[in-house]
Amino acid sequence: MTTRFCAIGAASLVAVSLTLPLAARQPSAAAGKDVTVLGFTLHYLEAGSGPPVVLLHGLGGDGSRWRPNIEPLAKDFHVFALDQIGFGRSDKPLANYNTGMLAEFLVDFLKAVNVPKASLVGNSMGAGVALYTAVHHPHVVDRIVLADGGGFRAATAAPAAPATPEALRRRQLQNSTTREETREFFKILFHDKSLVTEQMVDEQLAMRLRSAFTITKMQEAGDRGSLTEEQVRGVKAPTLIVWGRYDELANPAGADRLERTIPGARKTIIDNCGHMPQLEKAGEFNRVVREFLR
Repeated sequence: MTTRFCAIGAASLVAVSLTLPLAARQPSAAAGKDVTVLGFTLHYLEAGSGPPVVLLHGLGGDGSRWRPNIEPLAKDFHVFALDQIGFGRSDKPLANYNTGMLAEFLVDFLKAVNVPKASLVGNSMGAGVALYTAVHHPHVVDRIVLADGGGFRAATAAPAAPATPEALRRRQLQNSTTREETREFFKILFHDKSLVTEQMVDEQLAMRLRSAFTITKMQEAGDRGSLTEEQVRGVKAPTLIVWGRYDELANPAGADRLERTIPGARKTIIDNCGHMPQLEKAGEFNRVVREFLR
């Protein structure tokens, strides 16, 4: 394994911590590191020891999104918070991004850091990557946690209805290019709108602009990298589904659908919470995830 410490990883943690609730602003011992995968640099944060756990962020985010979760999980686990390929401080090749591509890089990342098998905790797009990996690369997956994400195509799906103006607007906001769009989008992501400060807007706009090409390609991927209902029914990894009760981006009915489809899956709905329970309700999220992984 070839890694090098990266000072800016710690700096990004400090910046993100300023936008989070008080409970999330404790000092972090997570080390920022880089590793080479398929000739590209992947950045990640690492802390703790024990069974390995990889945290997978959502569309437009990076590993620092897990700032309130790394240290609590590191009490029991060897935690890796990855900037997935195309995001954050990882390299951004001009490729046709899709969930399958991100999963390929994840599998090779595990090889590069000498981890033969890990539990995967994903939020939104990251949950999709975790589920895809559990289907296509089950040998590297111990357990999976799907937070407000992880979809699949129904066995008998009716023709898709035309997108509503609201859906089209939200798709545009996912790749926000102004402060106004970023503010509007993050007020969709959080149930407690007061968490969306001007500092958060500035920092998240900068983060999303760095990954704008990747976001566009993920939006254009369509069924490429998607899963079928039959494939998801074959998941063997123990699965926990965590969802914010007031998620305005991904309907909480998605949690019920996943619970019905993945054999033996458990579901937890977090009250007074939106699309990112690992940030908005970090304490409860950490508790249920630690209990499940242990």
